[in-house]
Amino acid sequence: MNGELELGFTNKYNTFSIYNELRWALDPAAEFPRESLVDLGNGIFYDPHTNPALQLAGLEETIHRREIMQMVTRRISQCRVVIITLGLVEVWRDTVANVFINQLVPGMHSSYPDRYELHVTNFVENLSNLERIHGLLSQFGHQDVQIVVTVSPVPLQATFSGEDVVIANTYSKCLLRVVAQEWAAAHKNVHYFPSYEIVQNSDRSLTWEEDMRHVKGKVVRHIMSLFSRNYCSGLPVTSSKLCASPNPVPPGIGPGKTTITWSSHGTPNAAIYVSGGGIEEALFAGGSHGSQEAFWIEAGATYEFSLYTDHDRNTRLARISVTRPPAGSVISRNRDGVKSARFPSKATAN
Repeated sequence: MNGELELGFTNKYNTFSIYNELRWALDPAAEFPRESLVDLGNGIFYDPHTNPALQLAGLEETIHRREIMQMVTRRISQCRVVIITLGLVEVWRDTVANVFINQLVPGMHSSYPDRYELHVTNFVENLSNLERIHGLLSQFGHQDVQIVVTVSPVPLQATFSGEDVVIANTYSKCLLRVVAQEWAAAHKNVHYFPSYEIVQNSDRSLTWEEDMRHVKGKVVRHIMSLFSRNYCSGLPVTSSKLCASPNPVPPGIGPGKTTITWSSHGTPNAAIYVSGGGIEEALFAGGSHGSQEAFWIEAGATYEFSLYTDHDRNTRLARISVTRPPAGSVISRNRDGVKSARFPSKATAN
């Protein structure tokens, strides 16, 4: 593209624009609506189905970029894995071309005040678009195509809905999260990856850049490493184990002992941390698998052992509580085989 290469030019932010781009690229019967290209004046045109990452250009160059993008998108028919990230529920519709677009740029709405109308889309509309995307990929894509769907954690900076931006953002994320879950549940070849939850449930000071909108590069790399391990290693996602034996630790005189055993496939830098018994969380052991004795279990205390992917403790894979009854109690099993503690009754004077 005239020597220009900018990340994000092909980004799609709503399910309408994702579906449209795939349809124009894959379906021979679908034709791109050239009347949707916008004349911004002074010979400058904009394709509202793209992301304005490139410098805007004349009509000929704009059409050329569109042809290149459709040619590149058409390669999705050869892909065994397609990743779709859901971003927005606020969508603009071009009433002249009768098509939903990807994004407005400054000047479009003021130059054409009656041409674009806002739609705050709902659950049914977004799920319907995803179903149509599934139909396209099933018909024109790879015979063994697998689809991974995620939800963008990046919050709205502004809203055209008239609502407070916090309310609009909550509605948007909640709706798209439920749509993704429903879509994944409906198809064996659609899988939800929880990048949204990883970000939202991590320490904010470690996760977000100073603008509190964009995720730090280190966290992005961590999420991608989790993705690669869970989807590219051939191992199941739930391949981490953490256990303690005995648990509860039998009562007695002096500190008690238990053996912590763990395994975490694909995490060579896994770390076990422990807290409780009057101590803050501290490193106990490390490595992808192993066992180690904890020989300082005090009576009446509860210890929390946590298995993390690494020493940064951004992602916890498993957790277990280890307890030890006070001295004088008796450990027994009930009819269901569950351990319980019996305590001797206190003598009372008559």
